[in-house]
Amino acid sequence: MKISNETLTEVRKIKAAMDDAYDKLNITLYKKNIAAKVSYSEVKPFDLIQENFEYISKVIRELQNNEVGE
Repeated sequence: MKISNETLTEVRKIKAAMDDAYDKLNITLYKKNIAAKVSYSEVKPFDLIQENFEYISKVIRELQNNEVGE
């Protein structure tokens, strides 16, 4: 698959945005568990969307590795 230079530029912008979102989501938060005694459990927001990020990242890498056509 050949892509234009303009498309490659956009793909790089998308990749940069995904990298930034990963950095912001890959943190540990704590969820309050209410019962007889209050406790907290760790929650990583990124774990909830990891499969989506992996798929998007894979497609972007494939596009970047293909030849650039005019």
